[in-house]
Amino acid sequence: MSRTAWGTRVLWAAGLVTAAAIAAGVWIIDSPTQQRLKRLDGARLSELQALEMAARTYWGEHDALPADLATLKAQPGMSVSTTDPSGGPDYSYRPLDATHYELCAQFDTDSANGRSPQVINAWAHPAGKHCFRRSVEAKDSN
Repeated sequence: MSRTAWGTRVLWAAGLVTAAAIAAGVWIIDSPTQQRLKRLDGARLSELQALEMAARTYWGEHDALPADLATLKAQPGMSVSTTDPSGGPDYSYRPLDATHYELCAQFDTDSANGRSPQVINAWAHPAGKHCFRRSVEAKDSN
């Protein structure tokens, strides 16, 4: 075999190995689009967690859940977002009873796929619209 033929084969093999490594890397770490969707879902979760804390604070001060997100957002000292970071549907809130409520958002990804340590079971969600049922603790009557 000539040196030229040998060099061509090595060059082709190196090209194939490089292409396979790039494809495997994209498959393992997700595409840039998928990573962006996961970051947006992470931002949604952070904002929902802030809304949960604001609802608990509101309940602690008023001994009642807010009627809606506008009431919660209008409270002095409350700096919460009720809008989706990518322009999707706004978050929704619905009181269920005296101590239970739902927070809902539209998610782009399923948290079970490639779950990151930041997503704990209480905030696990499928892709699409999902509501989280939350509660506040009743105060002692003493």
